[in-house]
Amino acid sequence: MMRRLRFATWPQILVLSLVWLGVCVGIDFVFNPNMTAKERAAEAAPASVPLSIHLHSLRSKGCEDDVRKALAALPWLQNAPMAVRTVGNDTEKGNFAGWLDINVTDIASIDFVALDQALRKGGFVPSQVTFGGLQHFRLEGEAQHLCSPTSAADCEPLPAVASVRRNDRLKWLDSLTMDSTGTKVVFHVRFLQPDERIDVKELFTSMDEFGLWPSSLRVIAAAE
Repeated sequence: MMRRLRFATWPQILVLSLVWLGVCVGIDFVFNPNMTAKERAAEAAPASVPLSIHLHSLRSKGCEDDVRKALAALPWLQNAPMAVRTVGNDTEKGNFAGWLDINVTDIASIDFVALDQALRKGGFVPSQVTFGGLQHFRLEGEAQHLCSPTSAADCEPLPAVASVRRNDRLKWLDSLTMDSTGTKVVFHVRFLQPDERIDVKELFTSMDEFGLWPSSLRVIAAAE
């Protein structure tokens, strides 16, 4: 004989729904750091942040001194502690490449375009420029030839993030936006773990491909 089916009562459904809601919110809070990004951005910035530059001829005779001299032209790097580091293929015989690790204390003055220009003026081109130390920040660039929102019908807008990524390139980039004046483009960086770094050189490569080169590219750690 078939027993009569008993369905859950409304109070039972409500309790089960609230329990599942609590479980889902808890999981999202633990594994989705973007939920508390604004609160983290409001935290005090660290005293210094790590900036590392990889150069293929850093350890060639006289090159390290010339690199340091080139970087000394930037006020925000004049008194910054620097150290040479070698890893991986850099340690092989006949390889003179290496990393120059720099501790930057004046975070607000960091300008990656000025950094690149100073090195090029000294005869050096970095293969990588990595930066980290901040959990949540963005990069803000000023450019002359952006397509403003009011002129979208007459020029090419900024590309979608998905179109500028190439395999592992720019995995750290969450989104890019532009201000209403059409003079600034903002690159929003994903939440970073303490040991994670972004490679600004990847962004430079993407901007070259798009035909956009900003006059400055600064680190903005303050909350939006």
